[in-house]
Amino acid sequence: MSMTVGLKNVGYKLLTVCLIGLLVTVSSLMFPRGAKAAQLVNRFVQLSSATPSIATSYELDFTYASVSNVGSVVFEFCDNSPNQADPCNVPTGFSATGASLSAQSGNTGFSFDGADSTVNKVVISRPSAAIIPSASSYTLDNVVNPSISNYAVYVRISTYASSDGSGSSTDYGSAAFSTSTQLAVGAFIPPFLTFCVGVSLAVDCSSSTGNNVDLGVFKTSSPSTGTSQFSVATNDVSGYNITIDGTTMTSGNNVIPALSSPSFSAIGHSQFGINLRHNTFPNVGADPDGLGGVGNPTPDYNQPNLFVFRDSDSIANSSTSSYFRRMTVSYLVNIDSSQPPGIYASTFTYIATVQF
Repeated sequence: MSMTVGLKNVGYKLLTVCLIGLLVTVSSLMFPRGAKAAQLVNRFVQLSSATPSIATSYELDFTYASVSNVGSVVFEFCDNSPNQADPCNVPTGFSATGASLSAQSGNTGFSFDGADSTVNKVVISRPSAAIIPSASSYTLDNVVNPSISNYAVYVRISTYASSDGSGSSTDYGSAAFSTSTQLAVGAFIPPFLTFCVGVSLAVDCSSSTGNNVDLGVFKTSSPSTGTSQFSVATNDVSGYNITIDGTTMTSGNNVIPALSSPSFSAIGHSQFGINLRHNTFPNVGADPDGLGGVGNPTPDYNQPNLFVFRDSDSIANSSTSSYFRRMTVSYLVNIDSSQPPGIYASTFTYIATVQF
């Protein structure tokens, strides 16, 4: 007799994953001016973030050029020119009024000079002392970036013998930086559900054969058995659920009763049932296998040598995402001597669902 196995397509919603990153680029420029002071070397400015309008840290590095006493260093932020001799335009949205000196190395001993600093000028001071010929670094915290994206700003750096940034500079130089637009990096991981059904099939659903299970000729003296398979994989984090729709074996109005609860094969008694395990009585079926997949038959269908069938039952599931998991369905039929003759058949539809 024949049994047809069908597959119903199941739709799913889309899942979007987005990743966001930020790329910051800082450049440094050299600009001389027409004066007798020496030019600072190896200078650059590094921002912890180039995002407009946020308070961030500025690291300013350079090497002193003159061997002379220094009592103050002035950092002046301008959007029009790096040249100390030119007027300075305050960058739009920029503010150093809440700045502080949080770190220093090389020539040290400086502190933030709030009295001589302004919205776009930071003065750090110390008692005037001789310069150590080494690279120096100064970090300013809580400086508010300009409010415009992709906006170039020049940092004019001057050193003074005085402790308040007054008088003639001993060394000078400039560096430059730019705010930047945040760069969003996106990626889409498509949700997937792969499900195949057949008399026999590859674990990864790459091949399958047959959709008809032939149980042969029913006898009162021995059970009739057959098998089919399904395999399933999904990246849904809540897993999958497999159900079976159909009826027991029928021939016109003649019916082989389905087992409503897990029961042993009873030779000589009319009964129909399935399970998803390897059985020894009768010898039929196989345990679930796969390529690292998870999921198992539901309890009533997960007992070797016990068979059951209820329409629309859940027969297998997983509580998490799973690579391919293949399961073998064993079909069992017994008949008694009063079972009417005929061609008995049934069609089953296996349905896989997920919850994207």
